[in-house]
Amino acid sequence: MLLRERTLLFGDAKSLVGIITEPAPSDEVQARPAVILLNSGILHRVGPNRLHVRLARRLAEAGFPVMRFDYSGIGDSRPRTDSAPFARSALAETRECMDLLAASRRVRKFLLAGICSGADSALSAGAQDDRVTGVALIEPYAIPGPAFPLYQYRRQILDPRSWWRLLRGRSEILGSLRAHPAEPAPSDPPAAASAALEPTPDFDSIVPSRGEFVRRVKGLVERGAGVCFVYSSESPAYFNYLVLLRREMRRPRAKGRVRVQVLKQTDHVFTPLAVQDVLVETVRDWALTIGS
Repeated sequence: MLLRERTLLFGDAKSLVGIITEPAPSDEVQARPAVILLNSGILHRVGPNRLHVRLARRLAEAGFPVMRFDYSGIGDSRPRTDSAPFARSALAETRECMDLLAASRRVRKFLLAGICSGADSALSAGAQDDRVTGVALIEPYAIPGPAFPLYQYRRQILDPRSWWRLLRGRSEILGSLRAHPAEPAPSDPPAAASAALEPTPDFDSIVPSRGEFVRRVKGLVERGAGVCFVYSSESPAYFNYLVLLRREMRRPRAKGRVRVQVLKQTDHVFTPLAVQDVLVETVRDWALTIGS
């Protein structure tokens, strides 16, 4: 399939730089939502290991227009002139990208995707904008709980040599447990008190509380949006999913609205090429399911 790629300037000051990848006119599928790929940390729009480029072209081959752009102060986009917190400016700029595609391509629905902090931004924007009908969260928020060291070292727990090091005070496990002391379990307040104590969502915070993270995901699913989780099997982000979301997502997964892909023998940015292939195909297949 022939693809077209163009560089675009957008935003109120024309200071944001993006690249749109789209099928040739004869291959366009008008019903497809547009896909927006969001910056991972301070990496520019190619993404870690050029994954955004691969994702954009594979999704465009499936009929999706795909935009990958740089937030202000990253890559080729000029810095902002105001003092807006990053979480607020990222939301505003993601919406400006959606506005651009809505005006130029008459797109009404959007899928957002990102890796690491890009996934965090995708979830935040998706929770606040009803035009978003799906989010692909690749290694999202890493908010490990006190039991994460046990998960991280679970294989070593079965190794007799690990116990010998523990008895001699030289264990990595012991050091991790000291660094992450167990938190006391909170008592359950009455329902009325619980509702009164419910915190107001803080969308200006880069990292939400564990409860707010769960509420954002559940809110998306409850309004009918699709969610795709992709994890490295050894990451704190996947531990988050197991502890906070696995039970909550059981029914949505059964209905096909939520997909979870766990990749082994890889790192946080999916360096092995074979793993990248699986990741790209997972997001493509999910997008076709959600965007058909």
